[in-house]
Amino acid sequence: MRPPDWLHTVDHSGSGAIHEIECTSCLAGSGPADDMDAPAVWALRHARRTGHTGYRRMVTDFQRAPASDG
Repeated sequence: MRPPDWLHTVDHSGSGAIHEIECTSCLAGSGPADDMDAPAVWALRHARRTGHTGYRRMVTDFQRAPASDG
């Protein structure tokens, strides 16, 4: 008997993707959010306040590797 095959899939059982923006000049960050709106507003306000123009956008999603029946 062979071992089960494994699949790598998006985990839909919890929250969706988590979004965050980080300033590449000072490393200040927006904090995590369920959508991109709040981090984007944070980045625009931070840019206006500091003059910093470079940002790193991070999106984290969750995966599972359940065994398949095949």
